[in-house]
Order: sequence, then structure tokens, then C-alpha cells
Amino acid sequence: MTFVDDLTLILDLLILVTVTVFYTGVLVWFEMRRKDPVRANTHLHEGAILLGMLGGVIGIISIWGELAWPITGFPGAQSYDLFFYDVLILLGLLLIAFAITVRQRLPTHFVGMLGVIIGLGVFFYGVRAYQLGLTKDPLETLLMYLAFGGVAILSYPATLFVDWFVVGPTVPGADPLPSNPTPDYPWIWKILLGLFMAAVLLAGVAAVLYGINAAWAHLASPP
Repeated sequence: MTFVDDLTLILDLLILVTVTVFYTGVLVWFEMRRKDPVRANTHLHEGAILLGMLGGVIGIISIWGELAWPITGFPGAQSYDLFFYDVLILLGLLLIAFAITVRQRLPTHFVGMLGVIIGLGVFFYGVRAYQLGLTKDPLETLLMYLAFGGVAILSYPATLFVDWFVVGPTVPGADPLPSNPTPDYPWIWKILLGLFMAAVLLAGVAAVLYGINAAWAHLASPP
């Protein structure tokens, strides 16, 4: 049965998301270390715009996928609308929400809170799909889901850092609680943000490796 195979496009978008998050995070951290919050905010806003655009495209594709799958007559595809598109819709929601809150200079830690719940859900989907063997590369798929789930969970401390120290000093009420404009315990933030950036990097590598395998196979013989 003929149908639209958008797996490689989705993986391309996931790679772009990780690259944008990593690049934005590095620039914001660098400018904060230089004590230049103006440039840090500028980089944050630019990254948020790109993430919002990517989230919108991912959301549109995911809504289509929820309606178009499962594909009748394609063995093994009956659960793909749940496995792939449920989590992609949640990712799109997360990215768009982050873009809006940054653009409107609102607290982003609400988005981070949602990220924790979404990340736990991604863990569940990945582990259960691995148990059921839903894909031809179950281990690679599991690792990618775990990496992206980790990014979503660790986005919470990243958004707290943004609210407290990047946006908070110039936007009253953006910070969750009153705080000094610089961290009192910088080593804690180095650990938390380092873990977040490491998770983003691992998620990007996992998406690239999975994407190479998928593109190689799907271009040669579309399912």
C-alpha cells in the first residue's frame, strides 16, 4: 500500500532541534560568563524563534500522522501513530510554548515543569516499544527516546536558570523566587546545565545515527 513516508523528515527536524538548543545554550552561557546579559537575551530570543518554528512544523506533521496512521495492510504499523506521533505532538507543544514564553518575557519554568512530565512519558513509550519490538532497530530507538526524554526532564533546571539569571534581573516577576542577579552557588548550576547540554548532545548524536540508518534504508526501499 502506498503512503507518505515522513520518518526521515522527522529525524531531520529532531536533529535541527538539538543543534538549535545546543548552540543557543552555549551562546547564552558564554555571554552570561562575560556578564553581558543583553547579548545573552538576544541569543535566547533568536534560539526561541527557531525552536518555535521547528515546533510548529513538527506539530503539523504529528497531527497529520495521528490521523493518517495506522496504515491498513502494513504489518507492524498499527501502533506507530501512538509510538511516534504522541511524543512528537508533545515535543511540538513544548517548543512552541518555550518560544512564546521567551517572546513574551514570561516565566519559562512552567514549560520546564511540563518538560519533566513529557520526559517521563517519553521514557515510558521508549521502554514499552523496546519490550514489544516495534521497530527494526529496537535498541537504537530506545536509546534515542531515553536521550530525548532526558533532555525534556533536564530542561526544567535550564528554564529555572533562564528565569533567575538571564531574564529575571531585567523583568520583574519572571524569576520563580526573589534571587540575586548572579548564582549564589555557581557550581550547582554548572553541574545541572552541564548535564542538560550533555543530554542534548547525546540526543543529537542518537538522532543522527538513527537518521543515517533510516535514510539509507528508506531511500533504497521505501516501506
